[in-house]
Amino acid sequence: MRFCLNWIVPVCLLFVSQVAVANEKQGVSVEMPFLTIKLVDQEGKPVEGAQTGMVVILKGYEPKQRADWNFGQFKLKSDSEGLIHFRDPDKYRGMVYARHTRRGLVAVKRTDLIEDKKSPLVLIMYPECHVTWTINSSQLNQIGREIGKIRGVSASENMICQWCQDTGSTLHFFLPPGTFSLVGHSKHINPIEKTIVIKAGQKVFDAGAADAAAKKWILLEGKPAPEIVDIKEWKNGPPVKLSQFRGKVVVLEFWGWWCGPCVYYGIPELFKLREEYSQDDLAIIGIHTPYGEDDEVTSVKELDEKLIKIRKNVWKGKTIEFPVALTRFRKLPFSPEGELIANAKMNVEYGINSFPSTIVIDRQGNVVGKLNLREKADRAKLKQLIEAK
Repeated sequence: MRFCLNWIVPVCLLFVSQVAVANEKQGVSVEMPFLTIKLVDQEGKPVEGAQTGMVVILKGYEPKQRADWNFGQFKLKSDSEGLIHFRDPDKYRGMVYARHTRRGLVAVKRTDLIEDKKSPLVLIMYPECHVTWTINSSQLNQIGREIGKIRGVSASENMICQWCQDTGSTLHFFLPPGTFSLVGHSKHINPIEKTIVIKAGQKVFDAGAADAAAKKWILLEGKPAPEIVDIKEWKNGPPVKLSQFRGKVVVLEFWGWWCGPCVYYGIPELFKLREEYSQDDLAIIGIHTPYGEDDEVTSVKELDEKLIKIRKNVWKGKTIEFPVALTRFRKLPFSPEGELIANAKMNVEYGINSFPSTIVIDRQGNVVGKLNLREKADRAKLKQLIEAK
C-alpha cells in the first residue's frame, strides 16, 4: 500500500484550531500563523468562504440531498482575501483540503513536502470532479455473506485527504485534477486499492467496480483452523500447537503492546475469561503482532519491558499467564495479487488487519469466527460453545 491507512486501530484525526476574535479584543495574545494559505480560482481571484480542514469526511450521499461534510472540530473558512491562517503546528498533519460548496471548487495539497513555502502559499481551486467507485465481493456472494459497511479514503502524495462512509456499496469522492490513490475496505473484506488520474476539466470519474477478497477468517468458518506459524519466540512456556488443544475451546487473541484498545480492553477481557472458565475447557493463546517495523519486539524480555507501565497503570498489577506467540515482522499480501499490507504471516493465515481481533476455535479444531467479547451476543456465543461438551 502506498500510504499508511490506520483502519487497524482507531484513527485520531488532527485538525487546525482557530483563535477567536473575541480573545483578540480582550487582549489575549494571538499566536502567529506558521502557515498561511491563499485560495484562488482559476482566474486568480480570491475564493471567500471555502471550508478547510486537514482531512474531510463525507458521510452519506444522495444526489437530491445534501451530503454530510465534516471538516473536524476546528473548522476554518477562507476570508474575503481567500486567506486561511494555520496557527497550531502541533495539530498540523501536512494536508490541506479546501472546498467551496456553492461554487463546486476544491483544492488538495500536501504542504509539508514543500521546502520553500512562500507566505501566503497560493493554492488554485478547481471545479471538483465527482469520483465514484463501487466495491463488491464475489467470494462473499458465493457463501451468502454481506460485504458490510464500506468505508473508503482518497490520498494525494501518500497522505489521506478525504474519507467516505455510509454511502452504500459505492464510494464518493470530490477531488481536483491530479493523481490519487483510493482504498476501500469493510469489516468483511480485505482493503483494496486503486490509483486514478483526474484530468483538468473532468467533472465525473467512474473508477469502475472492484471485486474485493473476503477476509480469510470468514472463509475459514467451519473449517480446520490454520496452525500457528512463523513465530520468533514464545512467552510463558514452550511452543504450542493448536492440535494439542483438541477437546477445548480456543481463543486466539491478535494484539500488540502498541495498540491502545488491545491493552485497555482486549487483554482485560481475557483476564476475565481466565477467571471465569477452567483451563480444561478454554485455552487462551495470544498472537502478538507488530503494527510496523518499529513496533516489533525481538524477545519476551523486550515485550515484558514494554508492558511494565501497562501492568501497573492499566492492568492493576495483573500479568499475562497464557501462552503468547511473538510473530515476525513481514510485509505480505493478504491475497496473491494484493498489496504488501499484512505485517505477519499469522495475520495472512487468518486475514487479520484490525486489532484487537479475537478468533474462536471450537472443540473439534474448526474456526467458529471472529467475536467481540465485549458484546453480549458474542460473549453468550462463546459461553454456549464452552458449555456444549
